[in-house]
Amino acid sequence: MSALDLSALKTPFERIGRLARALVGGGLGDVILISGDHTWHASADEGFSRQIAAHRSFAGLAAQSEDVMWVPDARIDPRFSDHPYVTTEPFVRFFAGAPIRLGDGDAVGAVVVAGSEACAYDESLAACLRDLAAMAAGECSRHQAVNDLAQAHLKAQAAQTLMAAFVETAPVALCLTDADMRVIQASPRWRAERGIDDPIGRIIYDVNPRTKRWRSVYERCLEGHTAQYERLAVENDDGQQRWLRVEITPWRDGDDAVAGLLIMSVDITDSVAALEEAQRSEERLKFALEIGDLQMWEMDYRRSVLTAAGARSLHRGATFQEVDQGIWEAVHRKDRPRLMAAWERHVRHDEPFHETYRLVPPDGGPARWTSSAARAFKSAEGRIERIVGVIRDIDRQKQDELELVKAKEAAEAANRAKSEFLANMSHEIRTPLNGVMGVAGALARTELAPRQAEMVGLIETSAHTLEALLSDILDLARIEAGRLELRPEPFDLGASVAACAALFQPSAEAKGLGFEVAIHPDAEGQYLGDAARLRQILSNLLGNAVKFTTHGAVRLEVTSAKGERGQNLIFRVADTGIGFDEGARQRLFGRFEQADGSITRRFGGTGLGLAISRSLAEAMGGALSAESQRDAGSVFTLILDLPRAVGAAEVWGRDADPARGPAPLDGMRVLLAEDHPTNRRVVELILGAAGVLLTCVEDGAQAVAAWEDGAYDLVLMDMQMPVMDGLSAIGEIRRREQALGRGRTPIYTLTANAMPEHGQASAEAGADGHVTKPVTAERLLMAVDEVWSGQVSKNAAAWPAKAG
Repeated sequence: MSALDLSALKTPFERIGRLARALVGGGLGDVILISGDHTWHASADEGFSRQIAAHRSFAGLAAQSEDVMWVPDARIDPRFSDHPYVTTEPFVRFFAGAPIRLGDGDAVGAVVVAGSEACAYDESLAACLRDLAAMAAGECSRHQAVNDLAQAHLKAQAAQTLMAAFVETAPVALCLTDADMRVIQASPRWRAERGIDDPIGRIIYDVNPRTKRWRSVYERCLEGHTAQYERLAVENDDGQQRWLRVEITPWRDGDDAVAGLLIMSVDITDSVAALEEAQRSEERLKFALEIGDLQMWEMDYRRSVLTAAGARSLHRGATFQEVDQGIWEAVHRKDRPRLMAAWERHVRHDEPFHETYRLVPPDGGPARWTSSAARAFKSAEGRIERIVGVIRDIDRQKQDELELVKAKEAAEAANRAKSEFLANMSHEIRTPLNGVMGVAGALARTELAPRQAEMVGLIETSAHTLEALLSDILDLARIEAGRLELRPEPFDLGASVAACAALFQPSAEAKGLGFEVAIHPDAEGQYLGDAARLRQILSNLLGNAVKFTTHGAVRLEVTSAKGERGQNLIFRVADTGIGFDEGARQRLFGRFEQADGSITRRFGGTGLGLAISRSLAEAMGGALSAESQRDAGSVFTLILDLPRAVGAAEVWGRDADPARGPAPLDGMRVLLAEDHPTNRRVVELILGAAGVLLTCVEDGAQAVAAWEDGAYDLVLMDMQMPVMDGLSAIGEIRRREQALGRGRTPIYTLTANAMPEHGQASAEAGADGHVTKPVTAERLLMAVDEVWSGQVSKNAAAWPAKAG
């Protein structure tokens, strides 16, 4: 009912209503349409109006009847006797109505007549009413068909417009043809790829001759088949290969007949290139995993899937459920708590998870060391969705590391044993050497005949050579053990260089050599560094220069340049000696190396000096190099980057006045703790001749007791003694000084323990100085005189550098 156009039906329905009234001689007659509780009267100007309830309505009941409903006298019909049209105007007595039924059987209303006089059933009138009702139904059907046709036409137009818009805006190459392969629609991309502005209405084979090779495919699709090509290589007009995805689909008309083709192509060249690159990347990754003996795995909790790639591991062949439920069981029980804690930190705080642990194989075999890294990826709600990890079997590497650790520990133990051996040997050698040097020094200070003085000088020279060799061996041992210690302190460069050069000037002059020291003004000043080690290097270089030069001169030049930390000090020691060739230069700084064997025989030496000097230079952040030509002299260059010093500086050698000599020591009380009789006798000979009142004891306990019973100006304490060692005795004396309130007694260790750590231990125990054996008469008297002259207090901070 709602689909009927009432305005279009009004005129024909009014005509039917006039015919109905004519049938009853001008009485009541009309076409009435019914929709729910509303009626529409063709003879009325208004639209649908409210009607009487359906069970009391003439038209409503007529529309529901199977045939013409005839009411001869409404006054006596119980259905209508109280009807308002019966009891009041127009006082209806007779009523008849035929239902209007559409083709689908639905009743939409009725053609009705009525009169004020009762009327018996009249078949001819009933037949006319049927015809009129049929006419009304026909008009409804005709108008419905017209309306449906109009709607269909509108839909067709809309579909065609939509199709045109779809093709016109399609992001792909799209072409719509009819059954004769004429182009109906073509997208801009299709036209652009073929260089055609307006292909509409043209045969596709004429538009682009290359499409003729597709004729067989098109003809098959016109038979109702579909053609699809997921990856098709084509060549464009420029000769470039492109990759397309092509789909050809027949489209059908209203009769389901093939009306043409929809041809679609998508340029997937970039996608193919990306896919190929992804495949190459995957192959490279797979190869890298295999080469690196790595396995990459992923636990997808959304799909409950475990994937793995690369080298074989415990995850190969396992299921998602097996790994998810038993992953911690596969970890060695000793590593499990640490690993679980690390994973908890990763999940809670996003700390990196990269652990080394042992995995137990499923077959129960021996655990294997594994290195693993993993990362958990979470959803917005914080749930773990994926875990991606990399795992590597490092069992062989770990076993090698464990073996290496064992080897390292064994090497360190051997190195410690070597160091202890060298320390012990140093102590044992220095003890008798101390006797040789001390007695020789004491003997040299007595009245001697010229030949006796010469022999004593040879003894002293040999002893000094042996002491230097021993010091070189100990330095080399410390360097090899990595225990070489530097003591950076402020020092005056000019004073240190001058004092060092003064040691070799007499030897140079004795050989008739020129000896020159030049320090550029910009290099003068105070620096922070290990002055003792610097003097050791320069002494070695100057000593070699004087030794290997028979005529000409030796020159030490010091310049400076801007360095990273401060000043680059450049020391050049040049000589006019025998020189050496390139082959000798390559091995010159090796241990126990000299230019050749003949030099060793001619000039002597161990070949350790330059090796130690280069190691010291490198330890100080510098470099030592050499340039030379055989028989044309040599130049050794030492470069050190030392910062300028601020404040007090060590001025080595400036306080000494050789002409003055040691002050008279008459009346000085010295306590000597020494267990070796020879060493006691050496000290007695040296100090006794100087007027020192010397008390000797043989161990540390006796030294403590003697100190407590007497008042001494100086205590000389050996370190290794029976009953109580020297360090313990020093500590005990310092404790008793505090307990008894006595003043501090100067204590020097006089020992064959010459390692730096020994000097440090002496200072920590409470010693004021550290004098090493073998000791010369001059060195011992200098130390004793320093105390006697009251210098120990102001030089306490510098005593390790000055200790012999």
